[in-house]
Amino acid sequence: MDSIVIKTYPVKEVKSETVRLRPDAQRIVQQMQRESGLSASHLVSEIIKQASPYVLFEEAIDDEP
Repeated sequence: MDSIVIKTYPVKEVKSETVRLRPDAQRIVQQMQRESGLSASHLVSEIIKQASPYVLFEEAIDDEP
């Protein structure tokens, strides 16, 4: 598997355990729920746990959101 590259931005403090998915990601999770019968929470948790070794973080350049 290729690495998953995520651009980073400074975050002063993590205050929430709740994650809001963007609409495109939500549609993918809903499709996976229909196919598997599993909850969104279970699917997303498993994806994060299994993909985490492949994630690389790169510092974002100021003019890139």
